[in-house]
Amino acid sequence: MEFPVVLVTLFTVLILAGCSPGFEPTDTTAPPRVVDVASVEPAEAVSRITLPGRVESSRKTTLSFEVPGQVGDLALDVGDAFQRGDTLAKLNGERYQLAYERSQASEVEARSDLADAQRELKRLKRLRQGGHTSEATLENAEAVVIGARARVDSAVASRKLAARDLEQTNLQAPFYGTVARRYTEPGQRVAANQAVFDLVSNGDGFDVLIWVPENMIGRVLAESVQLVSVPALDSAQAIARVTHIGSHAADGNDYPVILRIVGPMAGLRSGMTAEILFEIRADSASAPVDSFRVPLTSLLYPVQGAPRVLRLDDVSQLTSVPVKVLSVAGGEAVVTGNLQVGQRVVARGVEFVSVGDRVSVLGESPERFH
Repeated sequence: MEFPVVLVTLFTVLILAGCSPGFEPTDTTAPPRVVDVASVEPAEAVSRITLPGRVESSRKTTLSFEVPGQVGDLALDVGDAFQRGDTLAKLNGERYQLAYERSQASEVEARSDLADAQRELKRLKRLRQGGHTSEATLENAEAVVIGARARVDSAVASRKLAARDLEQTNLQAPFYGTVARRYTEPGQRVAANQAVFDLVSNGDGFDVLIWVPENMIGRVLAESVQLVSVPALDSAQAIARVTHIGSHAADGNDYPVILRIVGPMAGLRSGMTAEILFEIRADSASAPVDSFRVPLTSLLYPVQGAPRVLRLDDVSQLTSVPVKVLSVAGGEAVVTGNLQVGQRVVARGVEFVSVGDRVSVLGESPERFH
């Protein structure tokens, strides 16, 4: 009598299993799911907003002639750079040159009259000593000398004033910089102190002008450090310090705030657009003592009940923690709930895990769960 082939095979497997000391049933438990986590952080006493701004030179001026005249030469145009002391424009100086030469001649004549009066006074003093002239004549000669000396002083002052006016026909750069605006053309007549150029410095640093809404201006910190980026320079970033907080609002009830850029930024020019990641003091009601910051993607919204986060316990098992959302900004949420600073919550993919699951943290060795 022969056993069926199936029975023989099964019997053989059972015998081998019983005789093999290393045989164990296969573990069918699924490995921990890998998740990305974030640490619970305290809600900061600042809030962040991005505000647009405009780059301005820290030093700027409007240049004008101090004397009237006809513009002769204009050496530069808008955008041209210059060095300190460069001549930027000239007036037709013929009139002022003639006035200077006339003042020189008047000074020479006044000095000559003074010399004649002094010689005459000296001669009369000798005569007076010999009794050959009167005291009244001597006193009159002394008065003539005093008058002649006054006319010399006046002539000297006139000569200096004419020289200064002649010098003012040349408009020189007070610093190293760039022409921001030109108001006149060659041949145009200009009055004294009429604007000719707007100049901005290229060597004294840059400021950023921003406008802060009225509901935030009271929480801007003087001397606070902010982060500035310039889109035109591939969003290059620099640190800027608040140097001025305006006290008068513009038409839109926004207040001017000026920040000084700290350090150089290659390619930066006055007039460029800037963006400021502006930190201001948070409203005390928006950041209670027991509030925390968590990623916005860590929030799980059930069909019913409060939103929650999935917190990892000591054995990396997930626990559901209800939270109250106070504010949302910049990809983060400020919440209150049964959390502590430093605890870890699932940062992304909360919809793919469940309460009670044991998880493996992305980037950490799985052996820690064995």
